[in-house]
Amino acid sequence: MNRIRTKFLIVMTMLMGLASSCSDDGVSELCFVGDSLVAGWDVKSSFPTRVVRNDGVSGAHLEDILTWNLDYQGKDVVMLIGTNNLGYEFIDEQTRPQFIADFVEEYRHTIETLAPRRVFVISILPRSAENDDKNISLYIRELNAALEQMVATLGYGTFVDVYDYFLYKGGMNMNYSLDGLHLNDLGYNILNVRLSKEL
Repeated sequence: MNRIRTKFLIVMTMLMGLASSCSDDGVSELCFVGDSLVAGWDVKSSFPTRVVRNDGVSGAHLEDILTWNLDYQGKDVVMLIGTNNLGYEFIDEQTRPQFIADFVEEYRHTIETLAPRRVFVISILPRSAENDDKNISLYIRELNAALEQMVATLGYGTFVDVYDYFLYKGGMNMNYSLDGLHLNDLGYNILNVRLSKEL
């Protein structure tokens, strides 16, 4: 009888632990924020053991995030955003250094304002969209290096570098993409695997 009771208590303890880890307690909730790459990510199926929230918005720019009145204080946040910010100032050699400096500072300000418990910044992906500059992915690598340095200065930040997983012949690997920018299921699977290793 004592053996049965002991097993029952062990099982109940395990179940209570699972319930608390998956509850919406503001600590274990995993919040995804970004542009269409996040909006199209089926995070509920991808992270079934976590309470998740998807705040991705198609067409979003980095500076849009702070206008959405998001409450991430004390929560775990995954950020994937920036590809929509990459216009002429990013492509031009004269203006790119200042663009990168301003973008990284805006990214830091956004993270600090959101005040998450932990933040996972996913690197900006290479691109091969129809009208892209032929060197845009090379420039994105430069931007990611600056982002990684910034995230390293945060005591609660992790930079999740997936860039090389998607790169092929200087652009987006079309095996993982619908159009050179947006991802297919294989592309999202790479994000799932890489992010899961960091969580």
